[in-house]
Amino acid sequence: MSFFDSLRLAIALGLTLFLVLLRFDSERIMRSDYFRYRTPWLGPVSYYVLVIGFAIGIAVILPQGRAQLFLTGGDSSSMLPIMLAFVGVALLNGLALAFLRYGGILPLPVELLPSRVLGAAASAVAEELQFRSIVLGMLLFARPNDPGWVGWAIAIQALVYGLAHRRLWRERDWYFLAGSVLLGWAAGVVTVQTGSIIPAIVGHFAVTMSFFAFAGGRL
Repeated sequence: MSFFDSLRLAIALGLTLFLVLLRFDSERIMRSDYFRYRTPWLGPVSYYVLVIGFAIGIAVILPQGRAQLFLTGGDSSSMLPIMLAFVGVALLNGLALAFLRYGGILPLPVELLPSRVLGAAASAVAEELQFRSIVLGMLLFARPNDPGWVGWAIAIQALVYGLAHRRLWRERDWYFLAGSVLLGWAAGVVTVQTGSIIPAIVGHFAVTMSFFAFAGGRL
């Protein structure tokens, strides 16, 4: 590997680490005093712009970055059944949570629908870029010729994704933490199988919106 290639890889690794740390601190960033006394939506928008910007930077720096990071369209004929299955599981999961937690379905108020749709979409795109594209892609890039490493890479990124929800064990139920790890694992498997993060984004959005739809807009 040439010096230039080594430098590009080092920069990509540094950006990847920063992107993961950014997710661990996302709550504080989006709710900081700097944004609190300005336009309320400025904090979340700034965070998501940073995520997308760093993802683009890593994809440009890495050789064959788009394919390596699953930022390609993939085969629509193979992706559609997977996305439909993901959506079906998400709906069942949302229903089960609503009955376990609230004893029944609490419909999402219509006035909350726009904000919840935007929030679920932004979260799905940002977190799939961070973990299934960047983290998983870089882990697989580290050992490209080792088929046995794929399962470990998927498991590692799922655990890191679960840990990124660091407030869960203090403010949410244990099954939400377990669900985060399972979502990360399932999204990782789907991403590797299809070669694209699009099904994972759709599935992630479906999971979040199912929670909102059946629990009165709460997560």
